Amino acid sequence: MKKVPWFVSLHGGHSSDYCDHASDTLLDMIQAAVDRGMTTFGISEHAPRFEAHYLYPEEVAMGWTIAKIQEDFERYARESREFVARHARQIELLRAFEIEVAPRSAYVDRMKSLRQQHGFDYIVGSVHYVNDRLFDHRDLFGDVVRFMGGLEKLVLAYYEQLAEMVSALRPEVVAHLDVYRKYAGNAPELESSAVKTAAEHALDAVQQCGSILDVNTGAYRKGLDTPYPAPWLIHAAHNRGIPFCFGDDSHCCADVGSGIARARDYLVELGVRHICVLTRSKEGISRKEVPLA
Repeated sequence: MKKVPWFVSLHGGHSSDYCDHASDTLLDMIQAAVDRGMTTFGISEHAPRFEAHYLYPEEVAMGWTIAKIQEDFERYARESREFVARHARQIELLRAFEIEVAPRSAYVDRMKSLRQQHGFDYIVGSVHYVNDRLFDHRDLFGDVVRFMGGLEKLVLAYYEQLAEMVSALRPEVVAHLDVYRKYAGNAPELESSAVKTAAEHALDAVQQCGSILDVNTGAYRKGLDTPYPAPWLIHAAHNRGIPFCFGDDSHCCADVGSGIARARDYLVELGVRHICVLTRSKEGISRKEVPLA
């Protein structure tokens, strides 16, 4: 199998071993990445939350507790290190985790501590909670929109918190920049002048911190025509010199590598000629530019 250097995901590998809404084991997902010829696979399990208020509805229904998800994350940190060594000759496997902005008042120190304690290669910065309310959930999105006083206000608050998160944590990868499209569709508020200004301020933070923007193919699986982020955001980021990477946001074997070839065409059509890939070296984790041609 001929490998192409851009067939890489830096955001994915959420597995049933540690995540309530995933459906295959991490070992099976890693093997899927190997079998499909991926050159690099960054696994990025969700960070644990620290208070019961932030449990997902499904976790509550399953009887999961804060102690359980923290224990699962500890196991992920330990077992993922073993998997890197086990697959070293087959694929470049990178260890990461996807942070949570919850609670807003205390997440920064907690996320920094998790990274330092477990020696992760990088972090994926994302926002799933706005004003401590989970909006990235089909059953809760409408409630959060009403609580915030409308869709535009939700999106404005989202970008404010995203900019704060990027500046505070300086994540190597910033995830699904307009993930709110998952449930908001093509509502006109999503491209209002206020939203564009807020998004541009968030992109300024991404640029200043030197983060990589995740071109997230999970959007295709949600029925959207483009990955996250939308074309106007790709243009705004590209004009700032912000680099891009691919993330399959995989939660099962079928998701691994899914949509990346399509997202590659999407970027090329928008004038992007390279992506940024993280790689392990003697000095630690470094970047390399990979052509999309």
